[in-house]
Amino acid sequence: MAFTSQNDTNNDRTPIWVGPWRYAEGWLICLGLLIVGFGLQWVGGGLDPGALAWPVNLYVALSFTGVLVLAHLFGRHLSFFAWLGRVPATICSIALITFLVLIMGLVLQDDEAAAPWVRRLGLSSMTNAWPFLFAMFLFLGVLGMATMKRLIPCRARNIGFLLNHLGLYIAVMGGLMGAPDVERLLMELREGDVVWHATDDDGHVYEMPLAMELIRFEKEEYHPKVALVETETHRMVSDTLHDMFEIHTGVNGRIGSWDVKIHEFHPLAMPVAERYEPVLDMGAGPAALVSVTHEQSGDTQTDWITCGSFAFPHELLELDDKISLAMTVPRASAYRSQVVLYTPDRDAEQIVIEVNNPYAVDGWKLYQYSYDDRFGRWSRTSIIELIRDPWLPVTYTGIFMLLAGAVYLMFKGRKVGEPDARGGRHAAV
Repeated sequence: MAFTSQNDTNNDRTPIWVGPWRYAEGWLICLGLLIVGFGLQWVGGGLDPGALAWPVNLYVALSFTGVLVLAHLFGRHLSFFAWLGRVPATICSIALITFLVLIMGLVLQDDEAAAPWVRRLGLSSMTNAWPFLFAMFLFLGVLGMATMKRLIPCRARNIGFLLNHLGLYIAVMGGLMGAPDVERLLMELREGDVVWHATDDDGHVYEMPLAMELIRFEKEEYHPKVALVETETHRMVSDTLHDMFEIHTGVNGRIGSWDVKIHEFHPLAMPVAERYEPVLDMGAGPAALVSVTHEQSGDTQTDWITCGSFAFPHELLELDDKISLAMTVPRASAYRSQVVLYTPDRDAEQIVIEVNNPYAVDGWKLYQYSYDDRFGRWSRTSIIELIRDPWLPVTYTGIFMLLAGAVYLMFKGRKVGEPDARGGRHAAV
């Protein structure tokens, strides 16, 4: 049988909006933010990403932080600000963000084909929607007030807490306010041309403070695989996909009902008469001489197969009226661009920009983005992505503070007998 104390009974019967605020007020606040946010979204549309661009985002960040400081110093007796620094506010704000993130996961983002009401409510562009902005500022308010409670007055025992909470505040604020200032541009390079301009997703052209000239594009590829395809449609036979194997000279394998032997394989070859010879000329592609034997009839066929290139067509080996043996297009294992980089304040330098290995210069990061896939490894065009995020150092500062706080708490821990957040004390085990 459960017993309820008189204090618990009185707390449960406390009317809402009578301090101290608890979970009931928190859920109502979250519901109100959702209603107002989606209402603004429906009536006025989504947020303009450029509305919080520099220097507006700096003013907003400083003003919001200043309000939290003043609220802690002079408004702690007010119910709302007192509630922001308590556990119910933390749980409610995290639940609100989780709810919106779930919507982002269930509704395809940036989907132009979404239903009109989905787009009007901002469900398909959640990061630019009013409810998401309100939820993030509520979370920042909770973080800020919790931090102020330990920061003023400052005590040495609160170092770990402050590093974690203040670091998270700085990281989230930097990411939220810095998003409008992130620049993503594409620069299309061609061999022998010096390019000073780049374009955004809308096709606007920007003159850049740097230029690049493509020397050579390089692409490395995995070996292609053998596959069974339908002769007319060239679609792969689905029940043989797990039998596909890489092509190497001398390799034997089984795919479907056929035994396959690779007699010769040339990663780069060109057709000569009725065979393929290894060459290094532009347009060369992979080719293999194969023998295929049916498991039941024992019939054997020998011929060349190739996935082709822009210089010559693909070639299949027909096994019966419906099925043919084919070579898949080799997948890229790595690709890079050797370019000459020009900047106003330094000499021209030759650099290499590789996938997953960007090059940093003057606040920009240069990424290998794409190439002309019509020509594959022989592409004379390389597309470089240029990204600039001036708020990234702010976000990194917050992350490093989080790491420092975690390391501090890991090595220091709580001392025996030190009071916890609920007023209890930790005992030695």
